[in-house]
Amino acid sequence: MRTPKDLMAVHVPKEDLGDYSLSEAGWYAMDDGGHVILGPFESLSLCDRAIRDRLEQQKKM
Repeated sequence: MRTPKDLMAVHVPKEDLGDYSLSEAGWYAMDDGGHVILGPFESLSLCDRAIRDRLEQQKKM
């Protein structure tokens, strides 16, 4: 599996779902290539927590 260099939280509204090939609006963790890695989340704080957890897991590998 490719390891992204950076993950960022991005809110995808309903009208932009097709741009990302998604079916549900919400917060998503995207890598530096614009690929959705995690989500959807109901809030920015939940998305940020998932990003931190994911990065911590990758450090342990």
